[in-house]
Amino acid sequence: MRQSRSGPGVSVAKNGGKREMVSIPKGQTCLWGLLRETRGNTMKKVLFATTALVMTAGVAAAEVAVSGDARIGLRYESNTNYGDFARNAAGDIIGYDEGDSSWNVVNRARVKFHMTGESDAGITFGAKVRADQAARANRGDNNSSTAGEVYVSGAYGKLTAGDIDGALEKAVGDLPEVGLTGLDFWNEFAYATSEEVGGDASLLYEYSFGNANIYASFSDGYIGNTSIKRDDNAWAIGLGYDLGDYTFGIGYESAEYTINPFVIDDDGIESVAVGPLGFAAPSDTWGISGGTSWNGITFKAAYLKTSSDDDLLDYAQYGLGMGYEMSNGVGLTAFYRKNDFKNVDVDGRAFGLGASYDLGGGATIKGGVVDSKINVGSYDIDNTLADFGLEFKF
Repeated sequence: MRQSRSGPGVSVAKNGGKREMVSIPKGQTCLWGLLRETRGNTMKKVLFATTALVMTAGVAAAEVAVSGDARIGLRYESNTNYGDFARNAAGDIIGYDEGDSSWNVVNRARVKFHMTGESDAGITFGAKVRADQAARANRGDNNSSTAGEVYVSGAYGKLTAGDIDGALEKAVGDLPEVGLTGLDFWNEFAYATSEEVGGDASLLYEYSFGNANIYASFSDGYIGNTSIKRDDNAWAIGLGYDLGDYTFGIGYESAEYTINPFVIDDDGIESVAVGPLGFAAPSDTWGISGGTSWNGITFKAAYLKTSSDDDLLDYAQYGLGMGYEMSNGVGLTAFYRKNDFKNVDVDGRAFGLGASYDLGGGATIKGGVVDSKINVGSYDIDNTLADFGLEFKF
């Protein structure tokens, strides 16, 4: 809910979940906390959304929305040594030992803030951040912040900076996610200009006209939040087209490093690049995708090809995805993805199946299975992942 121009205010959720507008005099500061209001002899509590908000007369509308998510369940992995090769001093693979299987408890809770505003001229602006990202989102004073996002939007498009996807990924996209936890996100293709490269922030421009969406992005050359510059800039362009039941995407990106398509986790920036990030060979990638949907069933196909200055790192990624949403709250997802290096004996594939059931009120039962296999020369490395549990949206 946005406030009217006649008086600034904020939308808050009171007891029982009903949202009401609370007015704040122009030019005054509202300290957010636990506010009590009196109606007769009844004291009711109002839990405000965040820590502080300064209202000024030059702002036409402002709002801070709070949401969150949580999950609980179990996760299984058949091979805890997946991809952990034994190497000699020269770095050559000399062996591989399969690890043990494991069961792990899944539990996570996150609070999300979405701040929005609109100027008198009609320019929309805002920021999104999770509570656990607050420290990294606040470090972008002289350099780039690597968490959350800030955006401004108007008649000439939308500009976003932060931990976001690049233009190629926005246009081409990924395959359907399966499971409660994403199961290592094998459904996601490897992009150089992507939020998965967690050490760099990106700048993304989006503009829509008719059924077309244009994207352009740039990832900076600084190591995280420091002033240390390195040679690892990346940029991308993309075009998406929506014909109702049919969608298409195409794009191109250029990076001064090469991304490893087999490791797409966001736990560390060094783990997602072939060689030290910023010093591996430069690369160029183009991609294309297409999809269709009818009667609740969706299909998608995508193909990406990466050419590196190091010929040994040339590879292709491609895959198929499917989703089905039933009227009774049951959802099904599936994907198949393949990575194939051109000039070395390395390839891999993964397929996944997922199911969900909407319990209503923001609660969903979710589960999935992913089977992956990497072939490196004479070594075949297999791993099976599975999870099951409950996801909550607040």
